[in-house]
Amino acid sequence: MELIERYLQAVKFALPRAQQDDIVKELRDSILSQVEDKEASLGRALTTDEQVDLLKKLGRPSDLAARYRKQQYLIGATMFPIYWKVLKLSLILAFVVHVGVTIALAAAGKHFSECLAVLFHYPSAALAVFAWVTLVFVALDFFGAKLSIKDCWDPRTLPPLVKEKPPKSRFELITQLVVQTIFGAWWLAGLHYQYLIFGPGAAFFRFGPVFQAIYPLFVGMVLVDISFTVAAIFHPQWSNVRRISRVVMSGIGLLVLYFLIKTPELLVAADPASAQMQDLSKTVNNAIHLALMVAVVVSIINLVVGGARLLGRWLARTHEPAACL
Repeated sequence: MELIERYLQAVKFALPRAQQDDIVKELRDSILSQVEDKEASLGRALTTDEQVDLLKKLGRPSDLAARYRKQQYLIGATMFPIYWKVLKLSLILAFVVHVGVTIALAAAGKHFSECLAVLFHYPSAALAVFAWVTLVFVALDFFGAKLSIKDCWDPRTLPPLVKEKPPKSRFELITQLVVQTIFGAWWLAGLHYQYLIFGPGAAFFRFGPVFQAIYPLFVGMVLVDISFTVAAIFHPQWSNVRRISRVVMSGIGLLVLYFLIKTPELLVAADPASAQMQDLSKTVNNAIHLALMVAVVVSIINLVVGGARLLGRWLARTHEPAACL
């Protein structure tokens, strides 16, 4: 029954996240019940054409999913899932463009404040993107309803099934814990005994004083990272552990990056009297600061996306009893 599963997958795509599993389960039971009844009356399995006819009677996946959505005001429930995904993609694309320009300016040697000014322009650009995408979908919804184009939808054109990534096994989590522990111990020890990190390069470069100043933050990151993995091992039923860990680690990481970006000399020459080493350390520090700006962008995206998903799940659970009334 792959065709039916593809249909249910398309319906799930257009459903509210908090209700997806329950609604799809209900629909699957209903559709399979209809299939069993037809097969019992025919005395044979349904052909592909007969499955297509059954699904056509149920309607397009977006139309079926729209029955379970709350009424939208500007954009109808059928069009709203597509609008929402296009809007999010457009906002992300606009953000990536601003980040690219910021990194390009930083690479060109522009002042830090001038580079950040591009990112600070993003809210106004996001507002413009929101306005244009919304207007386009309002028009599509309005004129689409007016034209009443003949429905030639064919279930055979549904997207193929997408395999969901299974959760990590306990063995994978234990392996992850071992790697985290080894890496954390190496990093924390290396901040004091820098030969562990730089190797022979310790004769040329050393960490700047800022690394010792924020050493407690590094300790906190290692402990928090390990703690979440331990929690996932002993409480696999906590489905939000991975999401919460990403948000927390992104938040702590942003704090660390804040202190590092503010520091001009992250690495210092082991021989301060060498002019050649001073020039080389300056070049290396500029490259590191450029990489840190990229890391800041990635951390902000992880923090915003992860926080929004957690908030959405929390709001869905909070309003779940009210929705059943």
